[in-house]
Amino acid sequence: MIILPKEIIRYKNGVAEKLIDPVISEEWFNLYLNEKLIYQTPVLDQEIEDLIYGLLFVKGHIKTGANGYIRVGATGRSPLPEIVRKGRSWYVTLETALPGQSFRQMVEETFNSIKEKKSLPGTEINRKYKADSILDLMRDFQKLPSVYHETGGVHMAAFAMNKILFWADDVSRRNSIDKVIGKVFLSQTKFQDGMFVSSGRISSDIVIRMVKTGVKLIASVSAPMDKAIELAEYYGITLCGFARGKRMNIYTHPERVVINKESFNGIKN
Repeated sequence: MIILPKEIIRYKNGVAEKLIDPVISEEWFNLYLNEKLIYQTPVLDQEIEDLIYGLLFVKGHIKTGANGYIRVGATGRSPLPEIVRKGRSWYVTLETALPGQSFRQMVEETFNSIKEKKSLPGTEINRKYKADSILDLMRDFQKLPSVYHETGGVHMAAFAMNKILFWADDVSRRNSIDKVIGKVFLSQTKFQDGMFVSSGRISSDIVIRMVKTGVKLIASVSAPMDKAIELAEYYGITLCGFARGKRMNIYTHPERVVINKESFNGIKN
């Protein structure tokens, strides 16, 4: 059960009353790859296989082939990994799994490259987005059927092109994004053709997820963090924060966002 009834006392406007309030059921998730523990986190216990594929992909243990098939190792088309659940633990068997990296390793390697002033990755503008279209998607995002609307206790994430195609909830903002990555990955949809939307703060490891997928725009209802902004600038990713209602802040690569010149108030483009 994802939502549990909990008796609480609500204090409002000087009055206290007993009532039943829906709360999120927290479950722990342990992910083993070839019997080695690679990830532990509390989760919303739904869409776990999407989460597993998302994690295996962004951590570099599997990848897509030329025709969209899942590939492991360096040769040929491989079968889908074997996934087995035992209680709170999930076991994935991939005899030729790629070595992969932790998110911390990925972030640290990037900042070492920045410090050493290595050449910038490609920052080509493969697609532009109208500012108002991004905000329209954010409004659609807020209307998605979600446990968030019932409890306020989870995060949401989504992948969109001209409309929202995939979305997921989780107690962790990271897991919600990884679940969506898993959905996109399994659908063989091209990541590069879309953008990500999130309800949570954008940290450096979230930007690394965009790097791994090739997504060039992420928008959030919440704020970005300083290292996330630095990484997004380095990798040519457009990062939008506080995207809600009729406003948003564009922190990096605004050239990907189309803004009518008359919208500028004393700002030269």
